[in-house]
Amino acid sequence: MYQQIVVYYMFTLLKLSEGMTEFPCKFPCPWHNKTFEFYSSVKTTRTWRFNADGQTLFTRDSMDIGQFIRKCYQITERFIILRDGDSQYFRCYPIYYNPEIPLEFILGIGGIFSSINQTGEFTDLCEFCKEPSYTWILSATGPPSISTLSLDCTRPSGCSPPGKVCNTSDTIPKACPTTATPTITADPKTKKSHCGKKKHSRP
Repeated sequence: MYQQIVVYYMFTLLKLSEGMTEFPCKFPCPWHNKTFEFYSSVKTTRTWRFNADGQTLFTRDSMDIGQFIRKCYQITERFIILRDGDSQYFRCYPIYYNPEIPLEFILGIGGIFSSINQTGEFTDLCEFCKEPSYTWILSATGPPSISTLSLDCTRPSGCSPPGKVCNTSDTIPKACPTTATPTITADPKTKKSHCGKKKHSRP
């Protein structure tokens, strides 16, 4: 019994040290059904359009003819892994997202990697989530209010430099708007006694 407790405790510590993972994943709620434009020092020709399902987006460059679908495959700490359609190609993006500015976020652009017949979550992101080559600001409301392209950290916890390693507590906020349940109060006129009266049901 004691050994089982120790093993469970060690397993829990290991999972905590790896950081939080969401698999399969959904994008933060404020992004759903929104189109984000890419900015560096100026607006670029790229856009990401997040679908209402919260799981897919269309990436487009107005200089190109088509648009390409990508799917939210996994979120670990502040890293989003997207899958190119149903292919074997994936991309890892470090994100800086402040829920107080829900329609703007900073995105680090890295490389693309391949994983054949991938069906489960990625457990070691160090090989894939490299130091990004450059960063963008994405905004769905016009020119962004963010004035810096800093990501604060660019490598998952447990990885080594180059790049600044994130903490296991770093996350991408996922809060969805809550729907308030209306409070129903009794109409004083309905408090009269109906004893002996025939009840009618409305269709």
